[in-house]
Amino acid sequence: MDKNSRRQIEYVIGIDLGHGETSAALCPIQWDTEVEQLDPATDLEMGGNKCVLPSAITILPNDIAYVGDAAFAPEILRQAKVRVCFKRAPRDLNGAAEQLMIRFMKEVYARIMQNNVGRLTPTNHLVYIATPSGWSKETQSLYLEMAKMAGLPMGGITKESRAAFVRAQNDVTSGLGRNIEKGAIVFDMGSSTLDFTYMRKGLPALIDNGYDCGASFIEKTIFEDKEKVDESIQLFERKYPELVDSLLFECRKVKEKVYFDQTLRAKQTINFDDIVEDEELEDERFKLVFQPGELDDMLRSKGYMETIRQAMLDFRQRFIPGESIYGVFMTGGASRMDFLKDLICECWGVEKSQIYRDNDPSLTISEGVAEVARMDLRTEGMDEGLQEAIARLENSDDIYHSFIDIFGNAIFENVTNQVVDVINEFGSSGTDYSINQLKAAVDETVNNASKEVTDNSSAYLEAAVMDNLADIQKKVESIVKNYARNDATIGNVDLSSVSVPRISNINMGNTMTEISNSIAASSSDWTAALGGAAIGGAIALLFGGPLAWLIGGGAAIASMFWGKTEEEKKAEAQARALTLQERSQVVDSIVPKWDGMKEQMANSIHNSLTKDHNVRESINIAVKKILQEYKEVLKDARILID
Repeated sequence: MDKNSRRQIEYVIGIDLGHGETSAALCPIQWDTEVEQLDPATDLEMGGNKCVLPSAITILPNDIAYVGDAAFAPEILRQAKVRVCFKRAPRDLNGAAEQLMIRFMKEVYARIMQNNVGRLTPTNHLVYIATPSGWSKETQSLYLEMAKMAGLPMGGITKESRAAFVRAQNDVTSGLGRNIEKGAIVFDMGSSTLDFTYMRKGLPALIDNGYDCGASFIEKTIFEDKEKVDESIQLFERKYPELVDSLLFECRKVKEKVYFDQTLRAKQTINFDDIVEDEELEDERFKLVFQPGELDDMLRSKGYMETIRQAMLDFRQRFIPGESIYGVFMTGGASRMDFLKDLICECWGVEKSQIYRDNDPSLTISEGVAEVARMDLRTEGMDEGLQEAIARLENSDDIYHSFIDIFGNAIFENVTNQVVDVINEFGSSGTDYSINQLKAAVDETVNNASKEVTDNSSAYLEAAVMDNLADIQKKVESIVKNYARNDATIGNVDLSSVSVPRISNINMGNTMTEISNSIAASSSDWTAALGGAAIGGAIALLFGGPLAWLIGGGAAIASMFWGKTEEEKKAEAQARALTLQERSQVVDSIVPKWDGMKEQMANSIHNSLTKDHNVRESINIAVKKILQEYKEVLKDARILID
């Protein structure tokens, strides 16, 4: 979709086509609205003033289909077969199960459009759907094709775990964003499977696994136990096998009543003559009653709780050994079962305060899918040119030259500032110092000042990288702010810091050693710049004009140097302790030539940093590593991914 066409899309619809129930949510894209002011996803009414639709379908002989509660209407049941729990991983687009799911998708979408006539048009929205986290890419692709065959204007698909994480992170009360730093799990109790997804900052990818112990086991067990002792059910099953799913649906409804409030008695009753016209069954009924705690006792005796417990232990031991769990986010309608929290605490070592669940977990995934879809759509195309821009930096010397400028200037400023302090102290101290002592102090100061800058080399490399990444970062940050609401994390990446390269990961020790050696090797340049002083930059200019003044102070002083060579005179003059007045005059003689000396020093520093090709190579290798890691971070955050 090109940019102009994309801007015509006003809404995204997120749909969770679950094994047991289906929900949908709507997000306005609000193209020109700041991220902080975006409206949240809103749940779509699916019929009967409810936002959750039972995943059930009945197709009449005339090909008219009814979904949800309507599929169980008596006048409908008498005409056709009702189907529930039909969702599965697709294998063949022409398969019976797949064709049934395609029809269900079509009917769900038609209902959404009918219920939103004043808001949705055929061209002003895109649909995104959720898939179980454990499905392979090939399976996801087939599922996407099924949705397209159903006539849905598909924008894409999203893993349920990603949708759940985003939904939880956008709710500041969940605390999940903080827990992901250290380790958190999405616990998705669905009708067909129990899926776990673990995330921790720093992991290369999400860790997913699913187990065949979904909550549909419960209604099937309720039905099987009732069937064994109730002859009327056995008769109904023999005569009307195509309608048995309607009884399963009643078992599901009583399960939901039990776990809506476990302190109350739950009852569900249906008369058989409401379903079929049959004299043998007209006075019979299907009745289910559970006292508080009774259903839990049944599940415990059937081994269901132990199956879930073993799944949780297996996930921790096989898939995340040694990993810490600081938060658990429960989703899926079946996550309302309170015994699950006890099992989570027991198996994963967390407190109940670390377990979060939406007020209505049946809507969590559809809301999350809609919000993720809006993020992806608003950022689509914003990464254009990022790959090429980073590649250009990788293959150029731009960051190296920036580093040399920043690093060289830092050395120059630190050295000259500290040398000035030493000279001023020499000229004003109450202690008499010789020029030799001044030379030694300057030499030590230059070495220490250079080392201070060198020890902080990573900071100067970071500054060089950031200067050259400025335009790239603006693009990245414009993408990140769409995802990073409430310090969100996508994939395994903390988006609040994704725009910052990982400079700290680079060991600059060897490179800085080479730079230090290069500076030391250019000590003759430093000596020339400072008039022949010792390595590190002593102020040898003191021995020009100042020397004539030192040895011309009268007969007494002159006699001290009588008969001596110029070198001997010079050596003795440098060793002599000078008075405050003499030291002051030495300093005054330096001032007029100081700017010229600084220029020579700056040139010497630049030459020492640039003449060694090993230094250039070392810096460029470090830069390539930084940029490669940066690209990986952007990929993990779904930036730079087509």
